[in-house]
Amino acid sequence: MSEDDILSRHLTRRDVLRLGVAVGGAAAAGAVLAACGPAASSVAAPASAAPTAAGSVPAGTAAASPSAAQAGGKLVIGAFEDGALTPFKGTILPMFEAATGTKVEFLTEPYDSFFAKAFQDGTSKAGQYDIYIMDDPWIPQYAAAGILEDLGPHDIQMDADYPAPFADLGFWPPRSGPRVKGFETETPKLIALPTIGDLQTLTYRNDVFASAPATWDDLVTQGKAGVAAGKVKYGFVFRGVKGNPIVTSFYPVFRSFGADFFDDKWNPIFNSDKGKAAADFFVGTLKSIAPKGVAEFDSDQEGAAILGGDAAAIIQYSGNAIKSDDPAQSKVVGKLDFGVVPKQESAIAQIGIFIHGVSASAPNKDNAIAFMKWFATNDVQTALARSGDLPVKTPAFGDAQAVKDHRLLPVALAQLNAGARRGHGPPIGPRSSRSSGPS
Repeated sequence: MSEDDILSRHLTRRDVLRLGVAVGGAAAAGAVLAACGPAASSVAAPASAAPTAAGSVPAGTAAASPSAAQAGGKLVIGAFEDGALTPFKGTILPMFEAATGTKVEFLTEPYDSFFAKAFQDGTSKAGQYDIYIMDDPWIPQYAAAGILEDLGPHDIQMDADYPAPFADLGFWPPRSGPRVKGFETETPKLIALPTIGDLQTLTYRNDVFASAPATWDDLVTQGKAGVAAGKVKYGFVFRGVKGNPIVTSFYPVFRSFGADFFDDKWNPIFNSDKGKAAADFFVGTLKSIAPKGVAEFDSDQEGAAILGGDAAAIIQYSGNAIKSDDPAQSKVVGKLDFGVVPKQESAIAQIGIFIHGVSASAPNKDNAIAFMKWFATNDVQTALARSGDLPVKTPAFGDAQAVKDHRLLPVALAQLNAGARRGHGPPIGPRSSRSSGPS
């Protein structure tokens, strides 16, 4: 019998807690430098673009360049390949070129390859990139190595318009919580700004639930009723594949029960009474209303269950959630709504954002700083929201046109206000496993 067979047949609290150990170990050890992959593809952003109605630019945005340090010149931005960066490349970068006359080179590579290549660029001071667009778990390794520019001396601030869960990720060492050895007494410095938001929310059937279930008990009770009425096959579906998928699914349950992975001294506390209660609920109650083979489910199977009409509810990242209104992908258009994740003690979702920082060895540092300031303006963030991505500043979540075209926005903001956290450890595997961003 294979290891996967064993997991699928015997998913117990012990398995969940053991996976918690794996996450804890990853957190304590830090990110592992991945092997280099294929060579980069250089994609220069076009000089201009004609946005669609859904991605239209707020009036006057392209003309505004409040922080351009110099006109013209060059800017090299490196990133890993991800569909969520499509609006950034097609709408935002042409706007910056039009505003400043700066030519942008946008270089992308597969996730693992860019992680390694950008880190090597920074440590060797090769100067291939001016700005790195990173996955947020990369920050500890990149910042601890000193390859990210301190943004404070450049008059860049994390202002109050950034939701706190996003803002906290841009500082090193962290402003709160446990710190790695050698940085216990260091003053936090701003070394990165959020680029594109992403977080978990609840997707549910509005013919099963009259409104978003506020508690886990509500979800279970009403989900069972939906199954009994023949409206759906399963009350809840989650990702059960070992590693990152099941930990990601367990996270909002674990956090909602008031559990945590570590204390401020990095002592593991995930197996506290609250952690054990969360595990019991997850592998007992929730698993009982999920498909029998849920231990083998990943994002594709989870998404197919809700989009195919079989599931009453799932918790997922925004890239999958936005498929709910697409007739080409969903068989239940009009029957799916969004809500804040259910709570036990609290309603806490996992976040996983794109975040960008200036290379300390950037050859075009003035242009990089100018971009950082320009991208942080509310007009540009509104354009980002209208283009289909989750913005990273609060005012853009309320833009009337953006909300009309992308109804997940107010729910995402409500989730940020209710509770959203990045776990102490990095996700095991690339961002693509979270299925974020437009397909």
